[in-house]
Amino acid sequence: MIKNRLYLIRIYSELLLICVLFTLCAAFQFGNRENMKLKDGAYLLHVHTKNLKFCFTDLHGNTIVPGDSVSGFRINDSPVVEALLKSSSDNQFIFDITTKNNEQADVTIVFHNGIAKMVVSPKEKGRNKVSICLGGMTVAHGLGDAGAFGESFNLIEKENKTFEIVNNGGTKRWLSTFTIFPKNNFAGVFFDRGKKSIVLGKNAYQLNTETAGQATFYFFMGTNQEIYANYKKIRNLLGYEDIKPKSRLFELGWESWDALGWNTNQETVKNILSKFHKEGYPIRWAVTGSGFWDEGGTTTSFGRWGKKFPNPNELKNWMHPNDIYWMIGLRLNLIPSGGPYFPITKKRDKNLKVVSFYGNDLSDEALAKNLLLTDSNNQPVLITSGIFPIVPCYLIDGNKPGAAGWFQQHYAQWNVDGLKEDTMMDLGEETTIFNKPIARIATEGALVMARCGEFSSPGTLLRINDTNVGNMSKRTPINYLQYAACGAPNVYSDVAGVHNMNKLEDVDASIRHAWLLSMTAGMAVGAFPDQWLEEKKIAFKKAVDFHYSLVPYLFSAGMKSYETGFPFTLTPLSIAFPDDENTMNLKNFQWMVGKSVLATPVLKNHESCKIDIYLPEGKWFDWETQKEYIGPRTLANYEIALDKTPCFVGGDGILVLRNSDDQNLKVRVYAVNKKVKAEFFSLQNSNKYEIKISETNLNKVEVWDIDSNTKVPFQYKKNYIEFEILEGHSYNLK
Repeated sequence: MIKNRLYLIRIYSELLLICVLFTLCAAFQFGNRENMKLKDGAYLLHVHTKNLKFCFTDLHGNTIVPGDSVSGFRINDSPVVEALLKSSSDNQFIFDITTKNNEQADVTIVFHNGIAKMVVSPKEKGRNKVSICLGGMTVAHGLGDAGAFGESFNLIEKENKTFEIVNNGGTKRWLSTFTIFPKNNFAGVFFDRGKKSIVLGKNAYQLNTETAGQATFYFFMGTNQEIYANYKKIRNLLGYEDIKPKSRLFELGWESWDALGWNTNQETVKNILSKFHKEGYPIRWAVTGSGFWDEGGTTTSFGRWGKKFPNPNELKNWMHPNDIYWMIGLRLNLIPSGGPYFPITKKRDKNLKVVSFYGNDLSDEALAKNLLLTDSNNQPVLITSGIFPIVPCYLIDGNKPGAAGWFQQHYAQWNVDGLKEDTMMDLGEETTIFNKPIARIATEGALVMARCGEFSSPGTLLRINDTNVGNMSKRTPINYLQYAACGAPNVYSDVAGVHNMNKLEDVDASIRHAWLLSMTAGMAVGAFPDQWLEEKKIAFKKAVDFHYSLVPYLFSAGMKSYETGFPFTLTPLSIAFPDDENTMNLKNFQWMVGKSVLATPVLKNHESCKIDIYLPEGKWFDWETQKEYIGPRTLANYEIALDKTPCFVGGDGILVLRNSDDQNLKVRVYAVNKKVKAEFFSLQNSNKYEIKISETNLNKVEVWDIDSNTKVPFQYKKNYIEFEILEGHSYNLK
């Protein structure tokens, strides 16, 4: 009996030990069951199973991204109160959750290769609001047009603020939920079709989507370069195509609207372009945006030219020998068949004259092929623009199978070189329909300036909403910077001096505006400065010429952006230098162009000609004086005259520049004392070439053409050397 009891005690003890060991093993694998962890490289994702709060830390437990104080997930605004672990692996947890209001969902969390993917599948059928909640951070950028109208580039304000992601047909037409927190090495985004909003503040980062079915969210950890590379990968996988830039749109353009409005016609276009060319303006593309169609038509009256353009082939054949490519305005709206249709209002846009609009028979074809935007009952939606056309219209839904190709084929009937997309319809939460049709036109070879869309730019240039010169002190640069923060840095606003060229008392503002545009991908002119004083004309033209010289460098930055996802064409300083606290809330607007140019335009209080300029760590050289400065430091009240190029050179210190069309390009290498290798791209064919710095002492250096294995002569100037290159050849300084 005693032996039997001892035997049973031993068996019980062994079983107890096995249970303990199993528990310890589970704890080792998952951590504390109330605080489970997923490890990815240098980061840990902590998940609290009681309420599914989560946060990100480094491997030492230092918080990088704080968690919400209540719950990490909400269904219809009700927080999670219970989470049951269903399964797990090295990089994944799957939970069955219950909210305070007894709503249930499955939640899958995956953390791998710098991406945390969270999928919420509510068990309640129909449309649900799904929210993911984190704690607040101090610096945030992004959200496209939704983030463009605040007081500063930093989206974090004193109080929590909700940003609605909607297309209102005007100021907010390119949208993104992408938000980057550069100080935290962190970003988030979600793509679900439906109502979307973001809450940002010092104590909250909340992502909200109202959609039927599952909701998917992505978070990115790593360096900013890693974050943008992963974001590009995800958006491309989900069908948001990045368009390979076309170098011509980095050249100087011209738009008819500011100069001519609705009075644009074949002769007035030729006359003003001829005047600009005579004065040496290197215009390479021209937009005739308004009124080219026949009477009562619209931009989708494909191929039906009106009286203002009686011989479009003649105009095109005049433009091309002058190295100008012709672009027209285009919108995705179709007037229904039948008609005529009369506007219900007498209000007209600018100098538009229209009595009625005829019906478009293509609407019937698009309807029959199920290419139109429909409502929840699968009925085609009719919307009236407050600008043009001012009658009810259908819209092409680019998500419908065949819609993009159908629209591209009909656009081709205009037989022009490209388009400026400008659909002005209040669509609310419906932000998804534009990318594919416009991107399809771009990939078929057209020059495209995009306006509407989401997450990626469907054209080489992405235009912010209509601006004026006065907007340069706040809204225009903020809009630029938010687009760039969203991974779309090839920005465009309006022509230089827009709506201001004939205000002779305010000419200086138009010149400052030109300098702003000169350091972005897209620069254009409109009205000619006929009545200006000669010295003012010269200053204005100097900004144009600077942009012309910078085009090879700008285009290369645009190509690097396309390849990597990082916004090289226009990089906010907080993203370029995330470890420098001084870049997080700058007093004035500054950005990097590529890795070597620091743009410092005078935009606020421009009459003073002075600006506080922050120089990050390293050597920096004033573009014109070549004076050297060592950062980090602030140059207080730094004087930049109206006719002075407002930028510094530093960083990698390598630029490819152009003096004229009939001369070889030149490379400048500044004495920044860095061994680097910089990549550039040919304007003609986008072929990649390299400039390598193996020797940093410019007094000892030799320049070699790697492709021909020949020594290249160079000029030594103050703080830099300069030499001609054969575009496409690579060079080594050794």
